[in-house]
Amino acid sequence: MQAFRPNPIVRDALSDTLESFRYDIRHLGLFRSTPPHPAKTTVGVSYKLVFLFRGQVRFESGALQFSLTPGDVLIVPPFVRYTASGTGEEPMEYGYAYFDFADPAMETDFTTLFACSSPVCLHGVLDEFHSQAAHHLIDHLDPQAPGAHLTAHLILEHLMLGMLRSQLNAAPELERVLADPSAQLVHRCIDALRRMEPSEFTVNRLCEEVHVSQSYLYKCFQKAMNCSPNRFLTLYRLKLAERELCRSSATIQQLAEQYGYTSAAAFSHVFRQYFAVSPAAWRRGRRSAIEKKP
Repeated sequence: MQAFRPNPIVRDALSDTLESFRYDIRHLGLFRSTPPHPAKTTVGVSYKLVFLFRGQVRFESGALQFSLTPGDVLIVPPFVRYTASGTGEEPMEYGYAYFDFADPAMETDFTTLFACSSPVCLHGVLDEFHSQAAHHLIDHLDPQAPGAHLTAHLILEHLMLGMLRSQLNAAPELERVLADPSAQLVHRCIDALRRMEPSEFTVNRLCEEVHVSQSYLYKCFQKAMNCSPNRFLTLYRLKLAERELCRSSATIQQLAEQYGYTSAAAFSHVFRQYFAVSPAAWRRGRRSAIEKKP
């Protein structure tokens, strides 16, 4: 006779980190291609995960080049131009997920954890069993079925868990990564931005809020985010403006003034650089997509 041995599950740092994220999933699906594989060039406005199920994919973004094999996961941050194409003579298939975060501070945590201010490839995240399970769930996901939204979130969180475990195997000191002084300063900056009006977003104002010099602020942003404070402010401002475009009926001129631009033309020019379309076209496209949903 065997005695029952309780095996309590206790909280751990990895689970706490994963549960701190709140995702807004835009798309989740599969992409298939047969030889000859066409090359696809894209500029995304959300975070993107690519997880390869079969075949091989070559990924290029500026000077970065990756070769993905089954089980690998590619993380692509927003506003990055990249080209992906299948290689070899066999069919290629990968899953993809587009998502954003409910809070900009979560974006900083995510970027810090995975060092993904530019595209990053994580090798061997999915073994054969978990790869087959993820493929089956995505392939049979009916967006109109009851529970589809929760299913999509569970799939994404399962992928994130594999990615975090992969990161821990490479760098076990997860707490040390989050405790980095540069990352902490970026967190303080984001907290300050959340208390400020968008028209007040300037490097000088940030320095005043967090009590550091411009040179130190620049150094910390380059280390934690791989970009300058000015570029981060532009991306942060545009992300807020993009959300407001979809939620409000404010005119483009009103939004330009709200987010610190001198005119609607100046706002549209910067918006088009990152989103590839004008603010008005972006609003029409998003609203049209929402109206098509049953």
